[in-house]
Amino acid sequence: MEIDLDKRYQTLRVLWFAMLMNIVIFFVVGWITGPALTSRTGSEPFSLVTFVLAALGGFLVVTSFTVKNKMLERSVDRQDINLVQKAFILAWAICEVSAVIGLVERFVLGNSDYFLMEVIALIGILLHFPKRDHLRSASYKSPAFGGAGS
Repeated sequence: MEIDLDKRYQTLRVLWFAMLMNIVIFFVVGWITGPALTSRTGSEPFSLVTFVLAALGGFLVVTSFTVKNKMLERSVDRQDINLVQKAFILAWAICEVSAVIGLVERFVLGNSDYFLMEVIALIGILLHFPKRDHLRSASYKSPAFGGAGS
């Protein structure tokens, strides 16, 4: 069975772009259709809820890197190129949870600080741009490439 790295890489890039645009759509939907913004009382720039949700979003983005790296290591050890795509999709989905939390914050709390969660998710997905080397590393022992492995 021939493994076409170019097609797999192109698929990963298309999926990456789709996830990136999904975050942009979340932002636009929250901005256009969200409830009226709540007015802040006092000089407190962020409420406690906003801070906790932003911390949760940041934690999820950091966790996505850990999960992706573990799965990429496993893909190299097992020489399973399918794990590479699964690793990226899972990492993007974990980052997207941050954006969904921001959208929920916008609709439930009517808070204008929801954009912070969208930005955190956007940065996470931008940093998860797929590289062709990940695919090569997981397939260098493949018989389709003349390797000696599985």
